[in-house]
Amino acid sequence: MDQPSEPESQIIGVLNNLQVLFDRERKFDDLRSKSDYSMLPVDFALDVNGFLAIIEYNGAQHYSPRNNSDSAKAAFKRLSTNGTSRLNFCEKNNIPLLIIHYKDKNSLKVIIESFVEDVKNDVHSKTKKYTAHTKGFFHELPYCAFRSTPDGPISPLQFKEDSNLGYLSLSNDAIVWTKTELNTLLSRIAEYESKIQRYQAITANLVLNIDSLREEITQKDLLLKNVSQETISEQSNSDITDVAEFDGKFRMTNSPRSRLTPEAKSFIKSLSVQYDEASQIQDYLVATYNESISIPTLKKCLE
Repeated sequence: MDQPSEPESQIIGVLNNLQVLFDRERKFDDLRSKSDYSMLPVDFALDVNGFLAIIEYNGAQHYSPRNNSDSAKAAFKRLSTNGTSRLNFCEKNNIPLLIIHYKDKNSLKVIIESFVEDVKNDVHSKTKKYTAHTKGFFHELPYCAFRSTPDGPISPLQFKEDSNLGYLSLSNDAIVWTKTELNTLLSRIAEYESKIQRYQAITANLVLNIDSLREEITQKDLLLKNVSQETISEQSNSDITDVAEFDGKFRMTNSPRSRLTPEAKSFIKSLSVQYDEASQIQDYLVATYNESISIPTLKKCLE
């Protein structure tokens, strides 16, 4: 049995509310396809006061092909032929037939309630329009008895036991569940909820621990950065204070305008390791060696 469509599910709900017993996709021995002679099912076979009534819900594909392909046209022709077979079957056996048009899917409750009431009131020998599109076909009395029709399910309720979950499955998406199994399910739900709460607490603790570790790492990174900066500063100061002393002659002669000796030039160039600017080297030479050397001359030595 196929799963019901959305409109068929709504029909099931209406029939259940009306407390009308029914079979879905019931088959009858003398309702057959003309193409392959297989038995054609009806959407709903109703038991109304012991008499048989049938409801068919026709989707858009029953009124026109879905497209212009050959397969769509063939499907439409097959549906039309099968629909005619159902009409003839119901007329032959005095079975009230309601054919619901898909455009009336929002009026299912009113239509079905009216149809069931008409069957109870023995409406016969007429075609009744419930809407502009939906009709009920009533034939001669007496109606066909629900149980006298062959080859259908013995009962509109079909029991299927599920031993794993401990319930009986009925037709029409209904189940019967024992109190013991229901209590077992509720107990399992409570256990699952308890586990979820424990996992949530563990997750919250993990988040706190992760945040704490991140803060600790940040503090350590900051400490290492400060230590590194202090070390670099100390090394720089050490480099500045550990400048090699020059004990040679700065100039070729005693004249302050004399050219610098090669040793003096090498010494001046070595000072670029500790000093970035020529002016700093100039100040250092004056303060330490009382030797005044012009900036242009120092820059030539640093090249």
